[in-house]
Amino acid sequence: MTFNFRKIAAAAAAIVCTASFCGCSDSGYIMTVDGEQIRTGIYLSFMQTVHGEAKTKLSEEMTEAGDTSEITTVFGHQIEGVNAAEWIKSHTLDDIKDFVAVKRLCEQYGITLTDDELAEVNNNVNSVWSDENNYAQYFYKTDTIGEYYDSIGVGRESLTEIYKYTTLRSKLFDKYYGKDGLTPVTDEEFDAYIRENYAGVKLIELEFDDYGGIDLKDEADIRAVRDTAQSYVDRLNGGESFINIKYDYDLAQAQGKARADAEDSYDSSGTDKTLEETVQEAVDAATAEKAESESSLERMISKTSSSLDADITDYIWSIADDSKASTFETSDSIYVVVRDDVTTLTEWKDTSRSSILGNMRNDEFDGVVLDAAADYTVVSDDYLVNNKYSPDRVKG
Repeated sequence: MTFNFRKIAAAAAAIVCTASFCGCSDSGYIMTVDGEQIRTGIYLSFMQTVHGEAKTKLSEEMTEAGDTSEITTVFGHQIEGVNAAEWIKSHTLDDIKDFVAVKRLCEQYGITLTDDELAEVNNNVNSVWSDENNYAQYFYKTDTIGEYYDSIGVGRESLTEIYKYTTLRSKLFDKYYGKDGLTPVTDEEFDAYIRENYAGVKLIELEFDDYGGIDLKDEADIRAVRDTAQSYVDRLNGGESFINIKYDYDLAQAQGKARADAEDSYDSSGTDKTLEETVQEAVDAATAEKAESESSLERMISKTSSSLDADITDYIWSIADDSKASTFETSDSIYVVVRDDVTTLTEWKDTSRSSILGNMRNDEFDGVVLDAAADYTVVSDDYLVNNKYSPDRVKG
């Protein structure tokens, strides 16, 4: 199955690919699936998403084969041993079946959209058609994304149906895997997963440079930075809040910047104060903001992706999640590191539960929906599918 929640979002909101048939808007239907008529615009929207997936898949296959050349088009290539155009049509049809199956399953379980959810769908669609968009103006010479959608055959009705579908699919997912679902993910399963795949960490990086940003050369100055880092560790392990430590660090940074700025801008002809007095006055006036909670200072590191350098990321994953502070040194800086047990971070768990459940059960859920659509009868307009709206007439 090709659909997951990230891809749904792309189908619902992304800029669709430029089509060579621009200006030939088709407001009709392209096929029926299990008796459900499918708007041409819905098919085109799903196809553009699959077209992007095809390019990504082809790139991966070429890279694995040692070919790093730029892909200008997927057509003329094979993807997973299949002609690219056929691959795109096949996966687009899978997604259309998913679209119908979600509706059928929601009807089966009595899942509907609330008035608020319908209002949100309509507001989102109206925004696409009415809000001026710089991206559309620059690339497509239209004032709004909606104008561009219209120009390639994806009308308001189609986008409205896609937005409804994405909301229904999310609610159907909850019906299966939510706390009161048919096959719920238990708290024990959830905690085991996040502990395996996420690290909660609080960090302070002390760079080996002076207040002006110049690399330190003297070993005594470098040792002073290490000593400061160690004093932070000792205070943290002695029970002091990370909020206080981070505030002290931020204030020291602000004072250093104030000192450097005062020195750079000092002009003795415009004041009766000495350089030292001017600098001290600037340092004394420097301030820093104090965090309201430790949770606001927490950084979440995924096992599969991290914005941090590889060396500090590896270190984080190597230490215990016992909230004990330690230092980690690189050639450029020394870090104060506190790794926390993610299962205790209730605020993050609550706000992230939905997306994490998606990671845990997306593939399984895709299979559930695919199984529901396995016996659907498809009756398509051969001319529209294989000629007028064939994948090779759509280009990025």
